[in-house]
Amino acid sequence: MNNCFRTIVSTTLAALVLACGLSAWSSPAQTQSYNLNPVSFKLKNGLQVIVVEDSSLPVVTAVMAYGVGSVHDPEGKEGLAYLMQNLMFQGSENIGPLQHLNYIQNVGGELNAATTFDKTFFYETVPSNQLGLVLWLESDRMHFLQVSEAILAREKENLIRNENERYRREPFSRYFFLIDQILYPDSRYGHPLTGSAQSLRSLTLDDVQKFYRQYYVPNNAVLCLSGDLKLARARELVSRYFETIPRGEEPAPYPGPEFIPPLSARDQVMVDPRVSSPALQFGVRLEDLRPEDLLVLRLMEQVLIQGRTCRLMNRLVKKERLAVFLSGGLEERGPFQSLKIFLLANTQIMAERAKKALAEELNRLKTEMVPEREFLKAKNNHKFNYLNQLTGNNLSRALALADLYLKEGRLPDINSELNRLEKLTPYSILVLARRQLREEKYCFLTILPRY
Repeated sequence: MNNCFRTIVSTTLAALVLACGLSAWSSPAQTQSYNLNPVSFKLKNGLQVIVVEDSSLPVVTAVMAYGVGSVHDPEGKEGLAYLMQNLMFQGSENIGPLQHLNYIQNVGGELNAATTFDKTFFYETVPSNQLGLVLWLESDRMHFLQVSEAILAREKENLIRNENERYRREPFSRYFFLIDQILYPDSRYGHPLTGSAQSLRSLTLDDVQKFYRQYYVPNNAVLCLSGDLKLARARELVSRYFETIPRGEEPAPYPGPEFIPPLSARDQVMVDPRVSSPALQFGVRLEDLRPEDLLVLRLMEQVLIQGRTCRLMNRLVKKERLAVFLSGGLEERGPFQSLKIFLLANTQIMAERAKKALAEELNRLKTEMVPEREFLKAKNNHKFNYLNQLTGNNLSRALALADLYLKEGRLPDINSELNRLEKLTPYSILVLARRQLREEKYCFLTILPRY
């Protein structure tokens, strides 16, 4: 149940869009043809419901999203939100431990779950005639979750063991957490999603029950249904299974950070005998962002790090061969965004050169306007990703709608989004880069093997 929250993009469709070149950029008027007509309603207990009818396939996806994630972990109890994701499969009043999985798999369905910085998602895709089963399962664990001391002890040790195994298999993963702690020195914002062995072992049954009653309530949730269903039938089933669940207390306000001290240890070199190749981890925290900045950031991300022809891939991997692997992108944490980049190199010298080249490419965004053709390609890529989330498969659509509603309390307006995108220019990136990409905020972490 611990897959990362990702939207799967069809590479075939992406290739078709990119093959069309600049002509793939359509006018805002064309957005009216996209098949997305979500309807929303709210139950008396506060549960927000979104329904999208799509009869193209005889399946339906249900996403139950809660407004709770690692940022809500109490101090000293880090990892509680992640643990709760796993406990939600360990049985409720009418369902035995792990029987939720059996029910879904026995009807040919698929399911998974994910916890992020501030949200938790549970999602199932089943034949459309099994929607009632999914809603019963979700309502039962929302209302009647049952966790015993034995189950809690077992799940805590399972998570600790899984994390230890992951560190052994992926020794660089611990440095992803370390760069977060450098970027976000407030422990609430910067602690690992999974917590630590010490914090997990400190969690008690009372901690779990209190956290469950506080956050896993209808007025802190969004239920999104997408697929082969009718609105009237969806209303009937949702009301049947969720209407009687009592409203919970209003969730606490979004916790603000206390970044004390400010960014520190911005350039570190670490030697680790468990890694086999030199690596470089980069991060920069972007703050004091305006609403209009977010779309520009996505275009900057496309130019810099997304896709096989982005600037960093072209220079560091293809042209100068300073890196053998490169990945990265933007990550949102409440009111902040961070740009994070990870690369592997063959030698320490190559890693040092890659570090210099990376800084040069970031600074280039502040001194030169992106050429028009490169900028339009970034627009095309962003447009494709945005539309594919909302008009692609049922799962990507339902996840995107639930995420947006929890974050902004609204449904998407495709026309407005594409109109805003159309108005942006290369100058938009230049202005934002000069304001946000300041060298004194760059954080580098070089990881070297012990030869």
